[in-house]
Amino acid sequence: MAVRSDVCLILEGTYPYVAGGVSSWVHQLLNAFTDLRFSLLTILPTADYGAEAKYSIPPNVTELSSVLIHNYEIPESTNGHGDKRLGYDILRQFVEGALEEDYSLFPDLIETVRGSQTALSPEEILFSEETWGLINDFYKEHKLDVSFIDFFWTFRFSILSMLRTLTAKIPKAKVYHSISTGYAGILGSIASLQNADAAYIVTEHGIYSKERKIEIAEARWIYDETADSVRPQPRQSFLKQWWIALFKMMSQITYQHADEIITLYEGNRKLQIQDGAPPEKCKIIPNGMNIERYQSIANPSPPSAKDKIIVSLVGRVVPIKDIKTFINAAKIICESNPNVEVWICGATDEDPEYYGDCLVLRNLLGLEERVLFQGKVDLLTWYPKMDVVVLTSISEAQPLVILEANCCGIPFVASDVGSCSELINGRTEEDQSLGPSGLITGVANPQATAAAILEIVNGDTLYMEMSHAGQERMKRYYQEEDLFASYLELYEQYL
Repeated sequence: MAVRSDVCLILEGTYPYVAGGVSSWVHQLLNAFTDLRFSLLTILPTADYGAEAKYSIPPNVTELSSVLIHNYEIPESTNGHGDKRLGYDILRQFVEGALEEDYSLFPDLIETVRGSQTALSPEEILFSEETWGLINDFYKEHKLDVSFIDFFWTFRFSILSMLRTLTAKIPKAKVYHSISTGYAGILGSIASLQNADAAYIVTEHGIYSKERKIEIAEARWIYDETADSVRPQPRQSFLKQWWIALFKMMSQITYQHADEIITLYEGNRKLQIQDGAPPEKCKIIPNGMNIERYQSIANPSPPSAKDKIIVSLVGRVVPIKDIKTFINAAKIICESNPNVEVWICGATDEDPEYYGDCLVLRNLLGLEERVLFQGKVDLLTWYPKMDVVVLTSISEAQPLVILEANCCGIPFVASDVGSCSELINGRTEEDQSLGPSGLITGVANPQATAAAILEIVNGDTLYMEMSHAGQERMKRYYQEEDLFASYLELYEQYL
């Protein structure tokens, strides 16, 4: 029998199987609180996705379990003996209420699916005449402008992923802490409902509903009958709107059931409140860094002192990082300065198709020898080789890579998303008086990105001023101890 943990971290598509900023943050937290017992509940698409851990899991993690939401075997029947008619009524009322963003019946739905007198098994929800009637009625009442067969399979696909979540086994814990909304937020909400003496905290690095909306706009796995039209479309196709609404629903349910809603900076807090988070629950806890760890490897020197200048994007090769904009900027940079070599340091296996597209673009631009994909690297040994670090993302929260580069005294160029501007230019008046540690550009703008990079590498005085500003900013405002103290206080409040 598993021991009840102090804190159960609920993780969607991140630690310990995917490297990145959020995973590094989780690993940082686990290693800081060695006196607390953690369990990890990870949400993955399939078993293959979590075949190999990317981190060495600390000994204070007492349990590691997974929920596979794209495993399309029907979840085991619960053999419920409750009132099935009432169960189907609740299912129908919940769906109808969700159309009006009313999720008040979510607790009743959870009781129907996994309560002590469970009424409906997953098999019954998926294959019953009642659910077939619900689908037909929905289609007719709303006069959907999409074929019934497309709607049917979208409904089935989305409901099966939800059933995987709704019926998942949740470890026993005193505090549940999900590191996003989405499916992780739904599990956190269920844990809160079924463990009356447990607290539920959610931390959003990026705003989940916003990031999924960006991904869905470009998604190829969602059928779109207007995709080949040469005419501009006034709005997203119905099927894309369906998925956007589903993810928004998950966020709003999470906000309703969380005791504490944490994010990294004020801009995100405002977005959470816009999406329905109660303002009194919302708090800001910025990221923090082990300053000494990075400053011990820092040795910034002006570009003119070097035979080769390394400009590096540090990030996963996925669409949200907009690697293609960086490659197009690299073409301009390489033509302007023959001493520049361009690196892309980040995992290439998360979206093989996008990575393939990036390779094709690089080769078409004739940059095979100037733009190098280095894969996932040990940044502590690679940062000393870099002269400028870049992010061209279309969405970010508070990127750890900017904090790391600031610690090392490496000037930064970033698109104007998330908290990138305040990390580079300063948040308060006092912070801004330190000066910028880099330059901010527009989103998806290779010309501006190239111009900013060239401005930094072509000016020794500017380069060193930015280097010193970044290091001083970290010392004053982004200490690791402040991050740990804030979360320890939060955990102890409920433990």
